[in-house]
Amino acid sequence: MADHVIVGAGASGLYTAYRLLKDGGLPSGDTVKVYEWSQRPGGRIHTYTFPDDVAGDGLYCEFGGMRFATDPNFPKATIEGHRLVQSVIIDLGLDQQVVPFGKSSDRLYYLRGQHVYESDITNVDRLPYGFNDEFREFLAANGVQAPYTADAIISAVAGIFAPGLGAPNADRPDWCTYFSSGAVPADGATTSFPIGTPVRDIGYWNLLYDQLGDEGYDYAADGNGYTSNVINWSAADAFENNNDVGSGTSYMRLDGGYSLLFDALAAQITELARGYPGSGIFYGQQLVGLSESATGGATTCSFVDHDGSSGLYAVDADRLFLAMPRRALEMVAPGCPPDYLLNDPQVKYYLEASIDQPAIKAVLVFDDAWWTDPAVCAYRPRLEWPGGGPTPPDSQQVGGPTITDLPLRMVDYFANNVPGGPGAGGGPYVLLASYDDMNYASFWQEVETIGDYAIAPSLIRQPLTGPTRMPSDSALADILIKQLAEVHGASVDDIPAPTAVYFQDWGQDPFGGGYHGWSPHYDICEVMDRVRAPYQKILGDTSRQTYVIGSCYSFDQGWVEGALCTAESVLQEFLGFEPINPDLTDYTLVCKTSEEAGDAK
Repeated sequence: MADHVIVGAGASGLYTAYRLLKDGGLPSGDTVKVYEWSQRPGGRIHTYTFPDDVAGDGLYCEFGGMRFATDPNFPKATIEGHRLVQSVIIDLGLDQQVVPFGKSSDRLYYLRGQHVYESDITNVDRLPYGFNDEFREFLAANGVQAPYTADAIISAVAGIFAPGLGAPNADRPDWCTYFSSGAVPADGATTSFPIGTPVRDIGYWNLLYDQLGDEGYDYAADGNGYTSNVINWSAADAFENNNDVGSGTSYMRLDGGYSLLFDALAAQITELARGYPGSGIFYGQQLVGLSESATGGATTCSFVDHDGSSGLYAVDADRLFLAMPRRALEMVAPGCPPDYLLNDPQVKYYLEASIDQPAIKAVLVFDDAWWTDPAVCAYRPRLEWPGGGPTPPDSQQVGGPTITDLPLRMVDYFANNVPGGPGAGGGPYVLLASYDDMNYASFWQEVETIGDYAIAPSLIRQPLTGPTRMPSDSALADILIKQLAEVHGASVDDIPAPTAVYFQDWGQDPFGGGYHGWSPHYDICEVMDRVRAPYQKILGDTSRQTYVIGSCYSFDQGWVEGALCTAESVLQEFLGFEPINPDLTDYTLVCKTSEEAGDAK
């Protein structure tokens, strides 16, 4: 008999439990137990349905992850994009819920006090930046053509340093090779980064500044929307990630919310667990310590039951899956013996290869879609019906992002997105007023708190409890409206008062960020490969089965795909599972160290 303990009911934890119970062929007497600190499944996926006093028809908004990459013709026989996510959606019978993720047909920018639509950026002088000769020479030398978007400029830099790897030419093994051996080429070499310098040892901010100058870097940072994309993370990782999330990538969503996938996984786990008494998902359970038995390979997990029924208690695990990001692992480490895995200097070296990237979302609900009204807004999002069909009805104006250098950063228009919507009778309408990350997140954190702190800030656990509903006349709401008015060329007085205001901060513990990135000065492939099985691959102890899974240390950081890939790689490599989908036999789940790259899956 074996006890499988999974800590974390996010994407990787749920997926692992599902596969163990459904496809693992576990003998009678085995158990699969999932322990989750919060009261819901999904981790950083949280589809929030508004209460009846806001909207009584199932209106919702994604306060966490909200989309996945696909072929634009999904579903089709050959799966492209986030292949594991789509495979699980099909496996659970949710493929009929997949719909296009709305976007604007011509994105609106508001940068340094000036409005411009993407199609109008026909000359860089149209942009309010003091570009130097170096930047203009860069554009000319690399054939960058109008519209001169930040995406286009970032892609041109990638074309120099990662030639031939731009979409749709590259596949995952190519990027794995690049992570390990990509080097500065002759046409990208400077005195700062000479030819042959490993790209993985260069900070992306450093590299962009060196190539574009300060104003060129500022535009790349302002105009792409995500500050996390241009911080000083590994330049090698940045080239791959930005290749995936450019404006040309095709995205889909689940009609009814991304949480449908995780609710379905949780329901399947609960049903399958009936065949293995003692198995199941246990909510409200915080892992506070880990220790190893002196003999055998079992791990003792210490939990605190937050419903007050039992307090501190211990669970033994023969196989332990830590479906947790870096910050969550760091929070457990002090409760472990000094010589335990999480406190080992070699293991810490690998764990600290990941950078936490804080992220927030601020959501407003309105009775009217004022952003589509020419009497209110001098500048409005130019919207398109997802999939390129006819103009959408007024009751469902969807699109975005509108991008600004104001602390808002990005605005998405979800409008009346009830499941199967739009709903009858027009509103209410959902506006993702701010999707923001990194240094701008603190701007909003301070106006979320009203008055003095009630508890120590380090003890705030908003990611576990869900978005905070804020007063419609709060400082947070007022500043959101002020910036929305500026971005859309509207008067504050002409924007109606919101019926509801919500705020979500993913930078709080225990997640530490909305997503993660790889640090410079690390061999990404080595870390990605070894951190999954720290005893076997870092410490050389094959007697213990402890695994670290999740998007934090994956090829696809910040995406559900990364969480599923790390989990699937552990199941295949260490537990002997066959792929969940036969078509994924040759799909690269994680990058491997150079000596093992030949059998990378």
